[in-house]
Amino acid sequence: MHSFRHALLSLALLFSVSSAVATPGLDELVDQLKNASDFRVRISAALQLGKSLTGDAAPPLEAALEDSDASVRAAAAAALKNLGDQAALGALKAHRSDKSAAVRTQVTAAIKSLEEERITGPKPKVLIKLGIMKNDSGVKSKKIESELADSSRRKLSELPGVRVLAADGSGPTAGSGKPSTVPMVMVTGNVFELKASREGRSITYSASVEYVLHSMPEQAIAAKVSGRASATATEKDTADASALAEIRRSVLEAAIASALRRAPPALLAAARL
Repeated sequence: MHSFRHALLSLALLFSVSSAVATPGLDELVDQLKNASDFRVRISAALQLGKSLTGDAAPPLEAALEDSDASVRAAAAAALKNLGDQAALGALKAHRSDKSAAVRTQVTAAIKSLEEERITGPKPKVLIKLGIMKNDSGVKSKKIESELADSSRRKLSELPGVRVLAADGSGPTAGSGKPSTVPMVMVTGNVFELKASREGRSITYSASVEYVLHSMPEQAIAAKVSGRASATATEKDTADASALAEIRRSVLEAAIASALRRAPPALLAAARL
């Protein structure tokens, strides 16, 4: 199994994402925040990063607390508050004495919000309801659908600002018991490829998955996210059924990860944020 483990470490992941709303990618926003000569572009990039539902946005926002323009520094602090990443507290506290009163106000508000969330727990920005999970790969196994559902739930729950509803659809309510005003997105999934192909003495296992994101409550299709993964193993690695099942599971999970890695922009589009 050593060569199989090595193969999994070198999984080839291919990503694709399409959305009903064209929005700048994370790398583009980070570049704008760091390098745009127009301070208004830097402000816009900071605020969009604050809504990005990804922890990767925090480091460039923390760096922007050193921007030469006070408006950009204030926007970065507000974005860190909205992002809700507890790891940003250190950088924010280091800028409590900013020379700009407006920046100090935003930094103080961000620190207060993050410290409150440390006690009460982060507030979700998007609620996710898992819909139908299908297996159109041609491999006849109900287990594939359950693996898709379980892995999707786990990986979506890891996204900052996201809360996945329980299987019965129950979710948070406002303090008065009224339904939450947090936008909801329904996510349906499909495994449309899960196969093995021989290449000489090696066997390549590949998986492809696609998610459709629906704006709620009308269930209108708002975006699609797809991902693909593959791993190469030897015949010896797949000699027994348990090893074969582990390869299939690992490749499927990698394909799921490849799709959901770029889910945040699509989720924001579907949630109309």
